[in-house]
This record gives sequence, C-alpha cells and structure tokens, in this order.
Amino acid sequence: MLASMRADAENALGTPVALPRRALAGSAAGKALEALTLAGLVLLVPRTLGPADYGAFAVGLAVATGIATATGIGGPALFARVLGPLDADDRRAHGRALVRRLGAVRAAVLTALVAITAVATALAPGSVSALQIGLVLAAAGMGTAATLLSQLALGLQRTLAWSLRYPLENGVIVVAAVVLYPLAGLDGALAAITVGAAAALALGAATAGRAIAGQACGAPHHVPPDVLRFARLQAGAGALTQTVHRGAAPACALFGAGAVATGHAAIAAGVAVAITYAVAQTTLVALPGAARALAEGNRNAAGTSLRRVASIAAVVVVPACLLLALMAEPLLATGLGDGFRDAAQPLRIALVAAALAPLWALSTQLAALRNRPEAVLQGAATGAVAFAIVAALSLPDGGASASTAAMLAGVTATIVGTFAALRRRPT
Repeated sequence: MLASMRADAENALGTPVALPRRALAGSAAGKALEALTLAGLVLLVPRTLGPADYGAFAVGLAVATGIATATGIGGPALFARVLGPLDADDRRAHGRALVRRLGAVRAAVLTALVAITAVATALAPGSVSALQIGLVLAAAGMGTAATLLSQLALGLQRTLAWSLRYPLENGVIVVAAVVLYPLAGLDGALAAITVGAAAALALGAATAGRAIAGQACGAPHHVPPDVLRFARLQAGAGALTQTVHRGAAPACALFGAGAVATGHAAIAAGVAVAITYAVAQTTLVALPGAARALAEGNRNAAGTSLRRVASIAAVVVVPACLLLALMAEPLLATGLGDGFRDAAQPLRIALVAAALAPLWALSTQLAALRNRPEAVLQGAATGAVAFAIVAALSLPDGGASASTAAMLAGVTATIVGTFAALRRRPT
C-alpha cells in the first residue's frame, strides 16, 4: 500500500502544497487547552501531594503514559501516511483493518507486560502494593486503546477528536488527583491516572469508534506487508523514544537518587515532554496533505510543506523555552513552593531538549513521508543508547540534573541519528 503511494515523478512546476490552516489552528487551540491542563499537572498536583508522594505519582504516570505512548508512537504517522491520500470510504475501510491488526498486537504486548509485572510483584514484593501496580497497568491498557482510537481519528481527518484527547485526559487526572489524594493518599492519586485514561478512551469510542464497528462491504481483510513493516519499525522506535522522553524520573528511582530528586526530574522532564509532543502533534496535521501531494507526484512541495510547518513551530517554541529557562527558579518557587526550587537547574536542561522539538518532529515526519521507518528506528536506538550511557555514568550522584542531561543527550542523538539515516540511500 505504501509503495503504491510513492510517486517517482515530481511536479515540474513544484506547486506548493497549501497548509491545512484550519486543522493547524484547531490543533494549536487544542494544545493551548492542553497547556492549561498541564499547568495543573505540574502545579496543583505537586502542591497537593508534596515532593515525596509526587515523585511516586510521577513514576506511575510516566510508566502508564510511557507504555501507552510507546505502543502508539509511529501510529499517527502511519494512519496519516496510509489513510491521507484515500477517499472517505476507502479511508474508513483501511482504517478499520489497521485498527484491528494494530490493536491485536498492542493487546499482546500489554498482556505480556501484565504477566511480567505480576510475576515480579509476587517474587519480589516491595514498597509498591499490588493495588498500585494494578491501577498503573489499568491506566496503561486504557491509555493504549485511547491512543489507537485518537490516531484513527487523525487518519480519518477528525482533527478535533485528535486534538482533545490529551487535554481531556490531563484535565481529568488533575481534578481526580486533587479530590482523591486527601481521601486515599497515594492510592487515590494513582487512581486518578486510571480515571483520566478511562475518560480518554470514552472520547475515542464516541468519536472514532463508530468507524471500526462492523465490517463494511468491500473492506480489506488484511493489512499489506509493507504497511505491517512500517508499523513494526515505528513501534520499535516508539519504545526506544519513550526511554529518552520519559525515562528521567524512572532513572532517578532506578539508580537510587532519592524521592525528591525523582520528583524534580519528573517536573523538568514533564515540562519538556509536554512542549515536545505539543509541537509534534500540532505539526502532524500537515502530514496527510503532504502524503496526498506525494501521491500526486508533487514530491518537492510535499517535503517543503513539512519544513514550513516545523519552521513556524521553531519561531514560537525556541523563544518560549528560553524565556522559561530564564524564569525557571522564580516560577517554581512561586508555583510549587520553596521545596521545588532546586528543580530549576534540571528544568533548564530539559528545556534545551524541548527547544529541539521542531527538529525531532520534522525528522520523524519526513521519514514517514518517504516511507523510511528504519531511519526513525535507527535514530531512536542511537538516542536510547546515549541516554543510557549518560544516566549510568552520572546517576545517582548527579541527581535530577544528571537525569535531564541524559534526556538532552538522548534527544540530540535521536535527531542526529534520524537525519543521518535519511541521508543514506535505502537498501
């Protein structure tokens, strides 16, 4: 399927691809709303839980969202790349086939994770209770399903549902954590993550779920091998990417840096990840149009449209990250209290990684457009190795700053590795 969408000829006139301004505006509005919910997640929740319990909450949130995102990374590019050039009926039919096949694979991965976690809990019980593990795994399962449905919504060009998925989940988590923590302590805070994932799943079922209900006449019963290869390589890259983007807080916990350092790393990395995915998800709405242009033979213009969107994002994101870095300490002290003042330096390091978000988004989208998922996998593997090396050498002595430095090293290596792989001719 992907191979049939490639165009060998280029449009001689190089006609520019019109940017999807309405979709971009809607996506940007959704990310503005998400920013408000993230402000609550990094301001209200830490203030309610305190540094120590927030560190444990942050690890649970990182695990749940990391699993859901890792199993889904590459999915938006896959759905947009495959479904974008199709007409409405074919789009639904192929979307149904993709969801069923990818859903089965992701369910198998989650089942394996649940089994491994259950055995580990039974053999080596520790400070984390079975209830807490169950809540995090339930959130991961529902989050995975919600992610798949939101990706289908993007492929079907229902960009409003795509844009509202994370604002809804984050907003529900904030409200539920503030309400449940005084009632049930850390268990209540972790339950809030599960409630948020359930809300996101309900949104996906209400919007894109109807598109996969039943079997439409003429719908394909299988997914072509080249699409499956694309999906497998993107999934592998997704798991490695999550090690870099969401590994700062778990790395602190794993290497014994302490609960407070873990909480500080979670705040810093959380801000950087929020900015990174806001950029990636906002700019991604340009990919279906670029895929259509490529299918019509307008290869140069297709890539140019993605670069234009990335440039616009950089004009906004880089100054914003610089401003936040300059104001990091007073913002943390005012918003969270003096107990979080020491998170300023980790935050500054993480913001450098966030400023690179337009380049990361562009590299992954160009790879999807050119049907080069192996480039994303190679870049993600390079980044994961860089993250692991820096974390192992600098933790636990370096604390939260060391873990965010590992994040920055991983992000930089990922971008460099992906662009380097794209420059090489495919074998």
